[in-house]
Amino acid sequence: MLAIITVFIYSNYIAMRVYPIIPWPAHAGISGFESPAAEYTQLGLCLDDLLVLHPSATRLCIAQGDSMKGVGIFDGDLLIIDRHIKPHTGCVIYGQLNGEFICKIYDEKQRMLLSSHENCQAIVIHDYDDFCVEGVVIRSLRQHLYLNDFINIASDYSELRTNLDDLLVLHPCATWFGVAQGNSMQDEGIYDGDILIIDRQVNALQGAVIVAQLNGEFICKIFDKKRRMLLSANPQYHAVPIRDCDTFSVEGIVIRSVRMHFKSSLQGLWSCTP
Repeated sequence: MLAIITVFIYSNYIAMRVYPIIPWPAHAGISGFESPAAEYTQLGLCLDDLLVLHPSATRLCIAQGDSMKGVGIFDGDLLIIDRHIKPHTGCVIYGQLNGEFICKIYDEKQRMLLSSHENCQAIVIHDYDDFCVEGVVIRSLRQHLYLNDFINIASDYSELRTNLDDLLVLHPCATWFGVAQGNSMQDEGIYDGDILIIDRQVNALQGAVIVAQLNGEFICKIFDKKRRMLLSANPQYHAVPIRDCDTFSVEGIVIRSVRMHFKSSLQGLWSCTP
């Protein structure tokens, strides 16, 4: 049975915690990353199980532009689109409008397509428009460490020659998953509830998004290696200096994050509610 352990401690100035996901119940003696980080290959669920609901009706596409940043979709993100799900008001949809592909929030009642950016106006769907919904965006994936070009993955899911684990995970034996909580990293595209794919084998370079341990607290931050500081991606939060007296260690690099735009029964296995 898949279970969740809370090993990250909340801090008022950090305001971002992550919950590792491991395949057995929690024990009071576990207080670090050794078990979660070592057990990726023993997880009962793979990324295909988590991300894809209807394989034969799923397509992978690339987001273009920043009009949907408000819901966590950034330019270049990989979109997982499900044609089987019936679109309804409030869904993020992928469709065609007068020959142009679009990704918008669907308002079925008002016949409008909404952006999540303050500078983008709503689009009214007129009777004379050539409009169709190609599918509902159920997940989006963001790269925080450039490993390969998502555009090479864009296709019908059934046409992929390998599984998503092989495409998205770099070092399986050094990889673990966590669920983020908080908003201090939102400008980096990490939102509350996002699933993080974290690699312990990748070197922590300047500007990398890391999960680290600082004085017994586990945090997700941007690593300013040169100035020995941990930075947030939200102007409301101050930088955290790494002092000589601090106990500090990098526990992994966030290589990708997954945002859930559509609830599913599988998601409950991956969610963390303290």
